[in-house]
Amino acid sequence: MRLFLFAIGGTGARVVRSLTMMLASGIDGIDSSTEIVPIIIDYDLSNGDKTRAIKALSGYSEIHRSLYPDSANTAYTDNFFMTRLTPLRQAGVAAEGDDLRDFEFNFGPGGHSIKFADYLNMQALDTNANVRISKDLLYALYDGSDETSKNAELQLDMAKGFKGNPNIGSVVFHDLKRSPEFIHFSNTFNAAQDKVFIVSSIFGGTGASGFPEIVNAIRTSGRATLNPAVIGSALVLPYFDLQQFDPNKGDTGAIDASSFNAKTRAALSFYATPEGINSKVNALYYIGDEHHDAYEYNEGESRQKNDAHVVEFVAASAIIDFLLRPLDNHVHNAYEFSVSDAKVDTSIQLTDFCSSSHNKFMDNISAFAIAMKYYRDVICGDRKKISSDTAYYKGARFDLSNKLQKGVYDMLDKFLDAGGTSKDAWGFYPWLKELNTHTHKLYPYRMDKENEMKEILSHKTIQVPNPKPNPIKDDKLAEEINEKSKNLGNYTDQAFFKVLRDVTKAKYNQVK
Repeated sequence: MRLFLFAIGGTGARVVRSLTMMLASGIDGIDSSTEIVPIIIDYDLSNGDKTRAIKALSGYSEIHRSLYPDSANTAYTDNFFMTRLTPLRQAGVAAEGDDLRDFEFNFGPGGHSIKFADYLNMQALDTNANVRISKDLLYALYDGSDETSKNAELQLDMAKGFKGNPNIGSVVFHDLKRSPEFIHFSNTFNAAQDKVFIVSSIFGGTGASGFPEIVNAIRTSGRATLNPAVIGSALVLPYFDLQQFDPNKGDTGAIDASSFNAKTRAALSFYATPEGINSKVNALYYIGDEHHDAYEYNEGESRQKNDAHVVEFVAASAIIDFLLRPLDNHVHNAYEFSVSDAKVDTSIQLTDFCSSSHNKFMDNISAFAIAMKYYRDVICGDRKKISSDTAYYKGARFDLSNKLQKGVYDMLDKFLDAGGTSKDAWGFYPWLKELNTHTHKLYPYRMDKENEMKEILSHKTIQVPNPKPNPIKDDKLAEEINEKSKNLGNYTDQAFFKVLRDVTKAKYNQVK
């Protein structure tokens, strides 16, 4: 099965980053027979959140290709990094001359200044008296204030996106269906075996305007292989506010957080009308958070790098649910997600997720966290270096002493980024830390090297009655990996990570 994943705007990009981290754990049921084609769409081509998401996708894909070079023809299950993430240009055959980017639409001015009035070619209206009424109409519909005004619409510089103006975004997105990327998608998609999922916020400009345009472009395409597509969508409701803008940074204050709820109500009302799109989507996931942090005010470009948030994690889990849920294009359902308590003052932890969430994705992520902490702490020696005479470590088996920091192990180190602290960091460790920075904290694991393996679960220290050895201790994990790997037919990198997953998955099931 193949999923074409349209992720719109900064929120869409951050959800894709969370999904990439979740897929690294190897989600049961979403194995190498599942191919996901992530397509990030943002008119702000230099958006910092998009840049980090693309780096995560590229890092994941590099590891996948190294471990499973034949995954297009061979099914891999119960492995880390087993799901294929494919750029759009590699899905199907691109038309000659098409300049398709990896994991994103080439959609926007590319950092060059372009005002909405120029996009509409309003100057041409002055040359023909018969169409002057059209210009008057545009001034009636859109604010003509100077570009330095927070109310600017016709003079809005769209190099940073639509700045919370869906009435502008909907006009620009209407051209999306004529783009080389959408044409390539339309030519490639096969409704008999493919699905579509769209992620967008609906309280700003880019997501609220892009979502309905993509749905309508699919449903009105006139293609028998595209019109009946099964479509799912995560609609992200307001989950943050904004701090005061700083004019010294070139910001105008055009994005007004106090209007987020009103814009959301307007969007939801439109979607619910007979001519709206609720009836055109088969699975709608509404996701939000009423407890808001105030993010640093950024109108776009490379400055926009928001910390990962539990809402984006939940939106990513909706994509997993959609992939695992049997659906056809005759059903139209809405879904909700909740944790056991509406926790605000304390962190959301593993025990707050319901059993179905554990079965679908949390157990796999927990096994991955244990495996990666052991890999970084002990095998790589961040906390305590493993003995060189440990059986699985030696040359007769996986020969890790000659492989670490090379090949796929170097790729994995970059993906994890265990020491990453910069705002540009995109890896698994920084992602987990970011989730723990908000009013609604998601804090399931202690990954710091200062913590022993038995302390990895944030809600408890793993204890066992004496005299039994703690099942999650360094030495016990080494013993289990030694035993699991002693009779393997080969000792490839793929085999090592398979053993590591099997052992840590069994250990987590034992101690959770």
